Amino acid sequence: MSLSLEEFKERFINDLLGIHWRHWPAVGVSSHVQPEGYWTVDLEAMIVSTLTVGLHDSRLLSASLEWLIKNGQWLNLSRLKRIVRVFMKPLPGSSEPLLTPGVFKLMTDTHNKFPHKTIFSKRSDIHDSENDDVKKYEEIFSAFQIKGVVTEPKVQQPSLLQLLLRSVFGVDARVEVLIYLLLNPGGNSNSIAREVFYDQKNVYRILGRWAKAGVVTKVAGKKIGDYYLERESEWLNVLGLKEKPGYLNWVRTFLVLDQLAKALSASPWSDDEYLLSSLFRELLQEVRLIGKPLKVRVPEPDSYPGAQYLEPFGRAVLDILGGLKGNNAGR
Repeated sequence: MSLSLEEFKERFINDLLGIHWRHWPAVGVSSHVQPEGYWTVDLEAMIVSTLTVGLHDSRLLSASLEWLIKNGQWLNLSRLKRIVRVFMKPLPGSSEPLLTPGVFKLMTDTHNKFPHKTIFSKRSDIHDSENDDVKKYEEIFSAFQIKGVVTEPKVQQPSLLQLLLRSVFGVDARVEVLIYLLLNPGGNSNSIAREVFYDQKNVYRILGRWAKAGVVTKVAGKKIGDYYLERESEWLNVLGLKEKPGYLNWVRTFLVLDQLAKALSASPWSDDEYLLSSLFRELLQEVRLIGKPLKVRVPEPDSYPGAQYLEPFGRAVLDILGGLKGNNAGR
């Protein structure tokens, strides 16, 4: 049975929102949806992605803002701003940013009107701007009210490894560096900094201190040495983890998925199968990186000229979303 563009749009948006609706209950948003229990949740990535796709689900957007007002002490603000800037880059072939700067400012301004635990500066280094999306977000945020749908997160679960470690180390770069080394085979300060969205010099200093303390081992390379975590099983035991949770780079994952969501709902792509297929070719390598741990094969475009690539690529993307949200996910 063929996959039409309209069917792909509907299923894609529903599944993408379904992923968000699994992650937010894991950190304390009330919902009938089963919380994420396998993949590690990345708080900053989740906040930025929810803001980016917020026009598709105002209830989700409002719940995320209420969580931030109540539980903002868990947030790493400097990392959040780094990720916001990544999402403000335009889609390939477009001059419009994926996330408009004015939308982020609207969120922080609305947040600051309520008693809160996060300090968003009124003098933002992310400049304001306005377009039709900003006006639509303004309607949502102007109607925002606290509805009591948020509780404090219960961090003693594998998917909340980030928050568990922040309760131990505090909210700083050591948490994401440790998560990366615990759930990946190792890396150097450059590769880890790119992966976790921190300054390379900061990551370098952390790894250097840990090497002296015997927490990590440095293996010399041609240009820069790689670091590997020592006593991995002991770390898992101390953290109360019987096995490793699933690891994904959620910043890059949400970025690609949100780019697709934008294209499926905005001109010039949304009703043009040829332009969409061209965009899919542009995003092929990024989508393959997401599909690899899920064992989803994204087909080569060479066998599908022009608009014919929409269906095979779309089916692969839906398989990826199915793997990310699980069989019991829903809104």
